[in-house]
Amino acid sequence: AGLREPMAARHVRRRPLPVLLIGMLAGRARALHLPAHRWVTRRLLAPSGRVLCSRAAAPQSAAIDATPSRRSAPGLRAPASDSLRLLNTLTGKPDLFEPIDPACVKWYTCGPTVYDAAHLGHARNYVGFDIVRRVLTDYFGYMLLYVMNITDIDDKIILRTHRNHLQAMAEEILRSASAPDHAASASALRSAAASAAQTLSAPKPALRELVSAQDTLRAAAAGAGLTGTMDVCDVQREFLRLTAQEEASFFADMASLNVLPPDAITRVTDYVPEIVDYIKTIQANGYCYEANGSVYFDVSAFRASEGKVYGKLVDPSLLLDKDLMAEAEGALSAPSDAEKRSPSDFALWKSSKAGEPEWPSPWGQGRPGWHIECSAMMSDVFGGQVDINAGGIDLKFPHHENQMAQVEAHFDCCKCVNYFLHSGHLSIDGLKMSKSLKNFITIREALADFSPRQIRFLFLLQKYHTPMEYSQNSMAAAADLERRFAAFEAALAARLREAAAAEAAGGGRLEYKWGARERALQQALTDKRAAVHTALLDSIDTPSAVKSLEQLVRATNTYMGAVPEAATGGTVLQSVARYYGRVMGCFGVPTAFAGSGVTPGAGASGSGATPLQLAGALSGFRDQIRALAVAAKKGKG
Repeated sequence: AGLREPMAARHVRRRPLPVLLIGMLAGRARALHLPAHRWVTRRLLAPSGRVLCSRAAAPQSAAIDATPSRRSAPGLRAPASDSLRLLNTLTGKPDLFEPIDPACVKWYTCGPTVYDAAHLGHARNYVGFDIVRRVLTDYFGYMLLYVMNITDIDDKIILRTHRNHLQAMAEEILRSASAPDHAASASALRSAAASAAQTLSAPKPALRELVSAQDTLRAAAAGAGLTGTMDVCDVQREFLRLTAQEEASFFADMASLNVLPPDAITRVTDYVPEIVDYIKTIQANGYCYEANGSVYFDVSAFRASEGKVYGKLVDPSLLLDKDLMAEAEGALSAPSDAEKRSPSDFALWKSSKAGEPEWPSPWGQGRPGWHIECSAMMSDVFGGQVDINAGGIDLKFPHHENQMAQVEAHFDCCKCVNYFLHSGHLSIDGLKMSKSLKNFITIREALADFSPRQIRFLFLLQKYHTPMEYSQNSMAAAADLERRFAAFEAALAARLREAAAAEAAGGGRLEYKWGARERALQQALTDKRAAVHTALLDSIDTPSAVKSLEQLVRATNTYMGAVPEAATGGTVLQSVARYYGRVMGCFGVPTAFAGSGVTPGAGASGSGATPLQLAGALSGFRDQIRALAVAAKKGKG
């Protein structure tokens, strides 16, 4: 009695134990220069029942309450959010970025239609937005909930499913024609296969032609006694097989390019009941009508409603572009024009025809239109308003215009998206790279010649929202710059290792005092850091930011050439390495320095601790917890 409590015991009593333990673990991590995952701390300390916004998988159901604290990357300048501007396609100018809730920025990206291999045009879109996403989170410190859809119900998918099935049938017929036991019917089988090949060679065979060719092959097979092997396409089952395969291929390609996975993925086939309910609400609000089992959005009724505007994203002249509207409705929807009240109206629900997949609805068997999928799925996750809606510039009209109108019709509101971000086209020989033009280079073909880092450099050297040309020259320039950056990283890492080795061996006294050259390098770091910051505030201007980093690389190389002694300049070189690594990490470019302040060589890749260091950290942490527990027990006694 009368004795003061031990200091450790008083500390335990004053602070909740979970807070204390997490703080100690973070302290040990900082001592080893491990990545400071502060979002983990916030998740552990969040009030019970609250869903936090993070890079972990997010819930995929109704309007998420996402309210974490804002995060800043260690060592990077984190300015006030009102200094950042994003080029907003909705207004046509750079707008101050002011999210609905700074604690969780709601971002919806229109994902791929999965029916074929992804190409560099897709990479331009998804790598570009990956860079923007990383800069917002890792540089400016925002928390994002990044949601992307997968379109797995679409006219292109239906046609490709039938095409693939017809190809498989024709190949089987030819194999059977070569078999000795079918010699009598070989001529008829080959003739049927030739007819199918003619259909397949057409630029854009219609669905009825593909189905008819399958019927012809089945009849030829039956005539030759080939039973049970020549069924026509069961599209309801086979299109799912195709989309599952292509979806997996797409995500594998994105992973190979170091594109972060979405926090939540919405797939159309998972949302058909919700889409039906969504259309029913639009119908109840008076903004659509049924015709012959299909449902169409009533643009005139929408425009007549107070405060609602159709045509926010484009020049009014484009609203009457019949080619754009027809392309958006799909190759299988041409006859529907006669059912519309106005050419501007568009399908929310399509009555299914022979050879198409179908689902039940109040209007009969059918399938969702293209635009409605994004409206319904985005609303299911976020509710009636999002901060950012992103996609390729070709989605601007009519897809994003119609998507926006549908959400506003459903919630009977006048604004559902605050910022539209559109990536520029990737062209080759002056034409947009696309599957329909057959002028594309698949991502896997590109990766056979260039590294993922070099491909990312290609897109860093262009603003994400500007059109860009792909050529041998542009790719060679990007690859050359990446090699120069890699050489710099290797040289700087070697220099820092030499300094660390010298210090560890006690072979000499390190020179900490700055001379004129060290001061000049520090000034270059200060100037280029400010230039990078200014560039990123201006709609994430990565070309200007990379140019400033290149100038910092040159200044550092000049310093290391002029001052070859490893014992000199170590502190300023460490500062350069930390800053360079972190900014490159914000761009999604892995380096020896990214994400940590360790001396290169401390870990397997220079970006973290070794297993022994981790074991030591955990062991030390455990010992400290034991000591605290003992001290707390003594304090009570």
